[in-house]
Amino acid sequence: MASKHRGAFTEQFAARRLIGVFGRHHVHTNVNLFRGKDVVGEADVLVIYGDRLIIVQAKAKKLTIAARKGNDQQLKADFAAAIQYSYDQGWLCANEMLAGGCRLVTDGGNEVALPESVKEVFLISLVSDHYPALAFQVKQSLKFETTDVIRPPFVMDVFLLDTLTEMLASPLRLLSYIKLRVDVTDKLMSGHELTVLGYHLRQNLWLDEEHDLVMLDDSIARDLDAAMMVRRDNQPGVDTPTGILTKMRGTRYEGLIKQIEDRADPATLELGFHLLSMDEDACRDVHSLLETITRKTRTDGKRHDATLASSTDPSGVTFHCNPKPSVEAVATLEKHCLKRKYALRAPRWFGISFGPAGDVQFGVTLDFSWEASDEMERMTAGMKAPLNVRDALPKFVRDTRCMKLGRNDPCYCGSGIKYKKCCMP
Repeated sequence: MASKHRGAFTEQFAARRLIGVFGRHHVHTNVNLFRGKDVVGEADVLVIYGDRLIIVQAKAKKLTIAARKGNDQQLKADFAAAIQYSYDQGWLCANEMLAGGCRLVTDGGNEVALPESVKEVFLISLVSDHYPALAFQVKQSLKFETTDVIRPPFVMDVFLLDTLTEMLASPLRLLSYIKLRVDVTDKLMSGHELTVLGYHLRQNLWLDEEHDLVMLDDSIARDLDAAMMVRRDNQPGVDTPTGILTKMRGTRYEGLIKQIEDRADPATLELGFHLLSMDEDACRDVHSLLETITRKTRTDGKRHDATLASSTDPSGVTFHCNPKPSVEAVATLEKHCLKRKYALRAPRWFGISFGPAGDVQFGVTLDFSWEASDEMERMTAGMKAPLNVRDALPKFVRDTRCMKLGRNDPCYCGSGIKYKKCCMP
């Protein structure tokens, strides 16, 4: 009876915590996969967000007394029953969903619709009890496969899920962390996953390509431990570790992330992940560019563009401020991004359009390999290279501030009222 209740609690707890991040309409529990009348799989918790899926398989299997005493064979048997088996279930469900023709129905009889195309599937194996050195056991013992869509698995206990969803309480931030974490499965070693999360909260989980193996000391998690004590035990102190969650508060960069999350649109979702992978200087450049081009559009009522690209990053972003969105504007932005992508030989390019008040209108994502083209060579002939943001931005900002408004022009604050009746001194 205790085992049955523990299993039900693990599933329900996972669903509650994920609903708190993604919202109830994105999270489904006990999803049965039907082919005809046959059930070919069951996902304990399924999250559908944009073109991303998270499949959670929860297990209540505990370490036996023999395994806790150091019996190696029993430890392997317990690991297989609790973690390997749940991963295998998740892998089966992911493949059935991607194969198409599968009908998804919850235990309550509600049908679940998958997106037309799935960009990534994340498999989470969740255990109800604390496993000593779980991260190390997974690295040594878990047998798994990957495809272009199905990413490496993320194994965790309920305590990590609780902390993850508490600190990364928005869809993009949680998904971004899961993406980063599974990307470094083979090159990161740590005694506990909370240490890895603590490192991420401090400076983003980005590891230099020159390092083959990185080991993290458990002391890195102390700020996270202290923040959780403040949040859960009402202890005095700071409730959020200084780092990625605090340094860009109140900026247009943070506002852009929030708008992308609210839309959950595949065309802008990839841009959201790209923005969250940036370093602090690049994040501040995004804020300054958005602040500047929206002000210029409010001032003169014209369209303005700015491109953010780096010699060390294969991707680029074009920010486009348009006073009046239209069908033609989408085509114009896509063509501009296509030319920029080709000229810089980038495998990916993003474009996003804003209104004068900074509201997101639409987005473009170009994600395909660069190939030489005579037509594109003609289109990009004479195209100027994007200016270095650090060098060009100060002059760009000064020029914007010097722009003059007529008394009867729309006010630069975006109110829609004439300048003389609004912010004119």
